[in-house]
Amino acid sequence: TSSLNAKFGVFHKGLRWDSGLKLEALTSQEDDVTSKEKYAAALQLNRNFAENHYLALLAEYEDDRFSGYEYQSLVSAGYGYRAIHEQDMALDLEAGPGYRYDRLDEGGVIEEGAVLRLAAKFFWTIREGVEFGQLVSMDDGDESTVWKSETGLKSQINGSLATKLTYKVKHTSDVPEDSKNTDTEFGVTLVYSF
Repeated sequence: TSSLNAKFGVFHKGLRWDSGLKLEALTSQEDDVTSKEKYAAALQLNRNFAENHYLALLAEYEDDRFSGYEYQSLVSAGYGYRAIHEQDMALDLEAGPGYRYDRLDEGGVIEEGAVLRLAAKFFWTIREGVEFGQLVSMDDGDESTVWKSETGLKSQINGSLATKLTYKVKHTSDVPEDSKNTDTEFGVTLVYSF
């Protein structure tokens, strides 16, 4: 089995606007047969109104060859609250409406509709060079409910390099026929920060 897992993230904190872009690619082959192929992108813009209050704008796109969907996409706008905003710990809570637009592999059928999006983001600097992160979100709509969880532990090797252990779970309540409801992924990656 051979796998390639690549991720790229850019984050900017500003006086009024915070922005983040994440790009991910994952491929895996077993005996020269592709067993996993997934590409994802997410863009989030936060408009800060006060120290603990912000407007969260999110756009997500995912192309997972083995999910039963040609692609899945989501746009949402919601209220964000920084419940914990300390030097070594942060907890952001978000809630708001969104719109999901998915295209199935079979027949190109479109599933679309309004969703309620809830999310929590927790970050903790355990000690210098060691960081823990937990992201949880739920998109609840008429067609299906999508739960996502990403748990990560990053440990600094030197000034710019770190290793990161990541465990991701995605559960979709209603999926196309012959597709699994739950997708899990465990990764060990090398992180370069600049």
